[in-house]
Formats: sequence, structure tokens, C-alpha cells
Amino acid sequence: TTPIDETMDAVAELIQQGKVLHAGVCNYSTAQMQEAEQTIHLVSNQVPFSMVNRGIEEKTIPYSVAHNKSILAYSPMELGLLTGKMTPGYKFAEGDHRASNKFFTDESILKTNAFLQKIKPLADSKNATLAQLVIRWTLQRPGITIALVGSRNKEQAVQNAKAMNVLLTPDEINFINEQLKTL
Repeated sequence: TTPIDETMDAVAELIQQGKVLHAGVCNYSTAQMQEAEQTIHLVSNQVPFSMVNRGIEEKTIPYSVAHNKSILAYSPMELGLLTGKMTPGYKFAEGDHRASNKFFTDESILKTNAFLQKIKPLADSKNATLAQLVIRWTLQRPGITIALVGSRNKEQAVQNAKAMNVLLTPDEINFINEQLKTL
């Protein structure tokens, strides 16, 4: 047996005992999900996804859609990068893992901010913040069920939740997607 088999056997036992209702995984590849599903029915996979980190669109999302699995997308704001508040030369506090993250190089920050300036008029036209527009775009992506968005305080949490009031038309989504090609 593999570690995945052992883990899923344990979760199946918890479900059988009534201690757990459903099984979901985090950061599983499609192959790992398929292996787990030989033992147990999975309902979800929690994976990173953002406008700049879309790797799951190739295999994970198609598999999840085809097999009726929820995708809980975490870090849709890419650790704050997509707020538009980062600037080149930003000094991270000691221990902040963003300092070595490829999305936080000066070049990446410049490219991302240029992209964000292109979509800002759309956010403004909807009386939305860039963060709200980014969150809503994430939620309207095929296969994304939930966007798990962090916040530093109550006000941010309330502002993030207001992304649900922003509705994007297919043309607006296409506009954003076209601008993303410049990244």
C-alpha cells in the first residue's frame, strides 16, 4: 500500500464512524486524486490558483469538472501581489517567504502592476476595488467553486466579501483574459 492508500483508508474509517462527512484533499495532483479515488470518494481539492498562477487549468480543473469535484482555490490574490500595492524594491520582513517567490521579483511586480492598471478602469466602472475584481474573476473561472481569500483585518474581510456584488459579463472576462496574456 502507498501513503495515499493508508491515509484514505483512515479517512474512510472516520466517515464510516460518522466522524467525518466527506473527504477532500489539498494540493493533490490529478494522478494523486485518481489514486485516492481507488479507496474513497473525494469531493474537493484545495489548490493554489490566481491570475498569475494558473497551472491547475491544464489537468486539475478538467479532471475535477469531469468528475464533479469542487476546487477550493487558495491564494487568489497571490499573497497580496494582485492588490496593486506592491512596488519594485519592496523589502520583506525577515522570514517572509515572498522574498524568494518568483512572483515578487521587481520585474514580475512591474509587469503585474502594468496589467492591473489595464483592468483598473473596469474595476472603477463597477465601483469595485482591484481586489474585488480579481476575486470575482477567480470565482467566475470554469471549475472554481470557492475562492479562499485571506485578510489581515475585519475591514479587508468585508471588502473581499463584496466581490460577490461584482458581476462580470463574458466580454469583460474576455477583456481581462486578453490583458493577462501580456504578463
